[in-house]
Formats: sequence, structure tokens, C-alpha cells
Amino acid sequence: MGTWGNGNLESDGAQDALARICNDLFSCVIELLQHPRGHEYDEGEIDELFVRIEMIFALGDRGMIISTPEPEGLKRLFEPYLQRWAGYHRKAGHDLPAQRLEIMEQSFARLLTIAGDSSEGSFTHRIELVAEIMSRPKEQQAP
Repeated sequence: MGTWGNGNLESDGAQDALARICNDLFSCVIELLQHPRGHEYDEGEIDELFVRIEMIFALGDRGMIISTPEPEGLKRLFEPYLQRWAGYHRKAGHDLPAQRLEIMEQSFARLLTIAGDSSEGSFTHRIELVAEIMSRPKEQQAP
């Protein structure tokens, strides 16, 4: 294992841990998108799904997403999920909450962007990006 700087993330071990965390977050999101009740607004799985997505956003804002599934694989899960979500509302006799649908669609689009961005470039480039972001004063770290 190597260390190339003094920052918290500037070592092979830190990058391995970060990759595991990213993999775990994305794996959980994928499982929740496919969960039999993950689309039901009155079940906890939908809340956990979007909390996990927000956690990915927070890591992404700091340049800390270094491992993701293929964006196309994620994208294939979104439409079936949204169809099940809409069907659950209709079955309950509710109108679709348009604002909620819009926010979910924006969240899925942002998740795809993060997955696409993190899969571009070399591992070294991503390490340099993380090191550069982490070396900024705290108030300048989030874009």
C-alpha cells in the first residue's frame, strides 16, 4: 500500500475504503430500486432509497465517488421504478404528486451524471481531483 500525501484520502488504503463505501451505497440503491415495496410512499424503503442517493450526492460534491456501476445499468432501473411508483398512487386513488415526481426524476438524472462522470478518466486523475478538493479550505470544497 502506498501513501502519496498527508491528506486523509491520499493513500491506497483510504482509496480502497472509499471504493467499498461507494460500491455499498450504489449496491443498496440498486437493491432498493428493485425492492418489491421500494416504490411505496408509505414504506421505509423509499425513504432509505432517497437518503442513500443524497449520500451519493454529498460524496459526489466532494469528488469522492471513485466507483460506480455502469450508468446504463442504473438507467434501466429508473423507468420501471417510476411506473411502479405511479401505479401505487393510482391504485390508492391518489393523484400523482407532480412535484415529487419531478424531484425523483431530477435525482435519478443527477445520479446518472455522477455515475458517468466517475467512470470517465483514469484512477490517477480521480485521485488528483480528490486530493485537490480536499486541500481546499473547507468553505471552498463543495461546488
